[in-house]
Amino acid sequence: MASRQPVLEYEGYSVFHLKSKRVSLNATCTLLCVFMLAEVGTQANAATVTRAPEIETSGLQASSSGPPFVGDDPLAIRDRIVNQHLSGGSSSLGDRVLRLIRIPTGSQRHNTDLTVAHLDRDLAFVVPVPYGIRYQAEKHLLTVNVNLSDADNHAGILLKKTVSGPSGRRLVVAPEARLKGFIQHIDMIELESGDSKKTTVHGRVTLSRAAYAEANGDYAIVLMGRLVPPYLNDRIDHSDPTDDEPTDITTRTSRLYVDIHAIWLVSPQRGIVLSKALHLSR
Repeated sequence: MASRQPVLEYEGYSVFHLKSKRVSLNATCTLLCVFMLAEVGTQANAATVTRAPEIETSGLQASSSGPPFVGDDPLAIRDRIVNQHLSGGSSSLGDRVLRLIRIPTGSQRHNTDLTVAHLDRDLAFVVPVPYGIRYQAEKHLLTVNVNLSDADNHAGILLKKTVSGPSGRRLVVAPEARLKGFIQHIDMIELESGDSKKTTVHGRVTLSRAAYAEANGDYAIVLMGRLVPPYLNDRIDHSDPTDDEPTDITTRTSRLYVDIHAIWLVSPQRGIVLSKALHLSR
């Protein structure tokens, strides 16, 4: 019995030691599992963080609308130049009357002080585009080929055209046109960009189907630049009634001289810029 006690004690010690080892091993395994799960969770979070900007960018592209594009009013620009010119010196009673009815008193405005007229800055003119835009869905390609000149007058880029009064075409003969009130006044404001023969805007834009759908056919060309001498040219033409056009027509053509430095394609009502790389050509 005395010889077995150490053995029993040793065996008891061994059993206790093995149990301790099992507990330690189980605890270690548990800790390893916890660490492994934590590592997997960290990697998953890292993957989520990596993908988040991509999702955000897509969301921004899908909802990139902003405030509507509202450019400078060509009529207001012309009036500022004319009024600043007339107020530059002593004006006669005739000049004051002409200023009230917006009739040009001279051909050009070389002596305009742009600072006084608050025009010593970049101007932006928004011209709606009803045609000349083509989209190829399979290539994601938007092609721009837009002529901005007037259909009856190809001299410059048409910014604004207002026609007041009825036309007598097919309604009256030429000798009776004035008597029956077929009198028209046409007010045109054009832009001279340095080469009056360049009135067509060209460009090719890679555009996703989602961006194209968001534009929804609402397009405009934005012309940006600064006024350069002679700033403004005014001209009035009158045509008597004829057999082809039995209307008494008075046309005022005002041309603004602008050094264009940027041409954009936008969706004006949705505030989306589709391209900033358009150019003028003949």
